[in-house]
Amino acid sequence: MSFEEDRNDGQPSVTEKFRESVTKFTFSTPCQPQLDPAVATVHSSELPTLRRSSRVAAVVTSRKLEIDCNVHPSSLTSPGKGKRKAPDTKLSKSAAKKLKRGYAPPEAYAHLSPLTDYLAYGLDVVFCGINPGYMSAQRGHHFAHPSNHFWKCLHQSGFTPRLLPPSEDSSLPKTFNIGLTDLVDRPSTEASELSSSERVSSVPILLSKLALHRPRFLCLVGISNWEILQKALLQMTTRPSKASGSPSASKASRASAKNIGLQPFKLCYSAIAGPVSDTSANINETLLFVVPSTSGLVTQYQLPAKVKFFAQLKSLIDQPLSELDTSEMKCIAVPHDP
Repeated sequence: MSFEEDRNDGQPSVTEKFRESVTKFTFSTPCQPQLDPAVATVHSSELPTLRRSSRVAAVVTSRKLEIDCNVHPSSLTSPGKGKRKAPDTKLSKSAAKKLKRGYAPPEAYAHLSPLTDYLAYGLDVVFCGINPGYMSAQRGHHFAHPSNHFWKCLHQSGFTPRLLPPSEDSSLPKTFNIGLTDLVDRPSTEASELSSSERVSSVPILLSKLALHRPRFLCLVGISNWEILQKALLQMTTRPSKASGSPSASKASRASAKNIGLQPFKLCYSAIAGPVSDTSANINETLLFVVPSTSGLVTQYQLPAKVKFFAQLKSLIDQPLSELDTSEMKCIAVPHDP
């Protein structure tokens, strides 16, 4: 029997049987394009849900084919070229920097004691911090945190011949003619835990200390320290400064604008009944100087820049009183309370 006879006798041929058996292994995956030209759109709901095989690929050769697989176009964008969702910036910026503490009531640090002022009459300079830090209050010494630059600035600018440890702060008045105090006496971890009213109410106390001990210079450690004092001094001004035409006056104005360096103010004291020391008659005013905070957290001014400002102050202190022209400075009368 011939092949033609076998194909026409009503029975399927060998070729047809083979094709039929192969079709049993044919399957398609979700979103697989259909090659039937009559179909323009294929929905995923009409396709069988079978496991995807990497060996099956759809080939589209001629006609336009639209496939709706309920997939958002943004999910098909390549990672490097598409727009990414912007991260939530509410906490990302604050996470990069340490969050500042808010106001803390005095009872929060009631277990810590204020630091002792180291003052004497007629000192060359009194350094005034904002308030004692937590570690300083714990150890009982000024600027005691290891990251604080105060003692390094003091040494590298020439105030002390060696690097002093904080534990020797009590020796400053007698040995180096330097004093230490704070605007606010209560300790805290950060200065931001002090209220504005607390700082303002401390200004008269500071002025009383200065009127009693009359240093040649008051150095405010921290620009925010000066901002509080400056507001109080502007309300106490007894006479405006003269028309600033001299170089010294213009330098003072520029320093005030920058809130750093020598300031165009001076604290003026009335004559006292009797000499407190051999130099008491020569001290009737205190000049004001501002340096950046020596805290290691202050990154705007690094250690070399801080040392530079300390050195400028040291240069002014080393000048004879007769060479310092303070006539253009605003005089702030500070009464002496015996």
